[in-house]
Amino acid sequence: MHAQAEADKIECHRQLEEAHRLREFAYSIAEGKHHGNFERKDYIALALFNRCLQTHEAAELVVRQSLIDDTWVLVRALVEYAVNAVYMLYVADAGTADNFNDYQDYMAYKVLLDLKGTDEPMLRKLVSPEEEEKGRLRFEKIRNQFDDKRGDKWCADDALYKRAAKVDAAISRQLGEARSDLLWLVNTLWRYASGYSHGTAGPLSDHLEEKGEEVWIKRKPTYREAAMAMQSANSALYQVLLPVDVRLGGKNAAELNRRFSAWVAGR
Repeated sequence: MHAQAEADKIECHRQLEEAHRLREFAYSIAEGKHHGNFERKDYIALALFNRCLQTHEAAELVVRQSLIDDTWVLVRALVEYAVNAVYMLYVADAGTADNFNDYQDYMAYKVLLDLKGTDEPMLRKLVSPEEEEKGRLRFEKIRNQFDDKRGDKWCADDALYKRAAKVDAAISRQLGEARSDLLWLVNTLWRYASGYSHGTAGPLSDHLEEKGEEVWIKRKPTYREAAMAMQSANSALYQVLLPVDVRLGGKNAAELNRRFSAWVAGR
């Protein structure tokens, strides 16, 4: 038992060290000048990639504070950013990028109406009548793009798993031997992490412990749990890195593959 606990501790520290090195390498890929024809969808993708980097760093910080349940909430968000970033690069067209941008205005007005129906005095403190009218006009202009659609209304592939499947197929066609496992990320990490995001019974049960006639409310994660969460965050970041690097010129593919192979071999 002691030997296993020590091995789990070592693996946890290895994943944390890998996280820092991997993120530094990822930033080096994105920084600097990149030549080519970049469209709105590419800029959206790169913004999402930056969110991947920030969320990955947040996951590392949270693991170091032993807040493992919250790490899974971040991992779920990280997988979403990763899938959507690569989707924008390899599948989306200009219309999808426009819809992605317009959807924020559509939803902003819907939220405004919900607040107005709940607490109009509070709304008036936050939004002037002129701003509300401006939002309404914008909403009316774009609502036909989204009304009566299901799921993620901004995209024809209206669920994350659908986008991940499209990305995996597209990368297989465009990059030959390169492998994409984004659907695997969605069907494993993203779905597993949903319990932590939504507060379902399974993850909550770890916070309660019966001792005789008493129930203690506490949470004491293990090194094994910490290592698993950090490994998952690293996996998600690795999956988005190669497609981004290829779009930016593919200068780091060999080094990326070397790092990935060394990381996997060390498990």
